[in-house]
Amino acid sequence: MYTALRVIGLLLVVTSLGAAEMRTWTFEQSGKTIRGEVAGFTGDAVNLKRDDGKTVSVRIAYFTDSDRAYLTAERAKQWKEVEVVSLNGAGAGLYKRCSVSGSDVKGEILIGHLPPAVEAILDNRNQQTLQISNLTAQIEDQKSALQAANAAVPKHASGNWVHRRAAAAERASADKASGDLETSRFNLAKLQKAYDDSVKKTKDQTMVKIRNTGVVYQRLPVWECFDPRKAPE
Repeated sequence: MYTALRVIGLLLVVTSLGAAEMRTWTFEQSGKTIRGEVAGFTGDAVNLKRDDGKTVSVRIAYFTDSDRAYLTAERAKQWKEVEVVSLNGAGAGLYKRCSVSGSDVKGEILIGHLPPAVEAILDNRNQQTLQISNLTAQIEDQKSALQAANAAVPKHASGNWVHRRAAAAERASADKASGDLETSRFNLAKLQKAYDDSVKKTKDQTMVKIRNTGVVYQRLPVWECFDPRKAPE
């Protein structure tokens, strides 16, 4: 899947990161050159967007010392700190479809190497939002049931005891429907507050450093998380 994403990304025109510099790169062994601007990084390779708009991937080790030093500095600059707001269903292999918010990156993207702790927090949020969604739908049903119950209550309780008893039963049914609705609304408010409090409490824990790989898959840019287990680049 990783290879497939990389190949697909090379066939697409990708958005460059900031004001990327169009420059000439030199291959150390052959002395040949290539013109391009840095579109992103994938593993040990840099993705270069050429003058013709096509993107190619080249292993960084193939370039001269000066080019490699430039790429080391460029790669370090491209880490962006963002808040991962939500986990949006199935991604692509190891990549997670997420919504993020940051000064440089916003919206929906694919993220590789999302820390398990962050994913667990987002999964919990999804469970909470599902409860809120289900209860909201239940409240709509209860509102309809209450309207029907109120409509069934006779306007006047006159008549014999059978009619009065039936009217009382209809009123009791309407009162119960009203009580159930109020209870659900109360529970919904509690769920929403718990969700809001949880998001506020865990916001710092969902802040991650990511960088653009230059790959686009299913019309979404692919970013990767900083892995503290790896040596700084």
